[in-house]
Amino acid sequence: MLLKLVDGEQVVVRTRAHHRALLPAVINLLVTIGLMSFLLGYVSRPTQPAFIEHYRHILVFLIWAAGLISLAFGSLKPALVWLNRFTYLTTERVVQKNLIGAAQATVVPLALLSQAELRVSRMQGMSGAGDLLLIHGAYGQHQRTILKDMPDAERFHTLIAEQLSEYRRRAARAAYAAGPQPYAAPGDVYGSAFGR
Repeated sequence: MLLKLVDGEQVVVRTRAHHRALLPAVINLLVTIGLMSFLLGYVSRPTQPAFIEHYRHILVFLIWAAGLISLAFGSLKPALVWLNRFTYLTTERVVQKNLIGAAQATVVPLALLSQAELRVSRMQGMSGAGDLLLIHGAYGQHQRTILKDMPDAERFHTLIAEQLSEYRRRAARAAYAAGPQPYAAPGDVYGSAFGR
């Protein structure tokens, strides 16, 4: 599902989180496979006591069940979430949404964005990733939205600043073009030349 745009809105960047966000899923995969292999090999040894020998089939089932649950929730689910979640920067807003499934969209209009901060840890810095903290809101009610592990975070931060600046210039031009409306007495029509 593509992002629905308003009139005149254009997509500047479409991206997903840096692939380093998959590191915990890969570690979980390797540890689970290693632990399962060790436990299955240990339980299947022919020199086990009679008690373990008698209940071997139940232990093998429990090891497989625990391993598959760990792989499903620790590796497969994070990988699918990463594949499904996109971040868009448009000329009007910043949007994070799922491609398929539940929307769970995070939308930050540029009109309400007051500040964008870049935060890069040492581990993120090695891969060029970083977290972007967006501070937005109106009337003293500010919220913080964090875009985690954005790829090429410095460039993305620069693009947000450029789009915010351009949005503010467009808004200022529109406000100037509208101009202040002078007071018109009841029954008068502003801008009319009747009787002059």
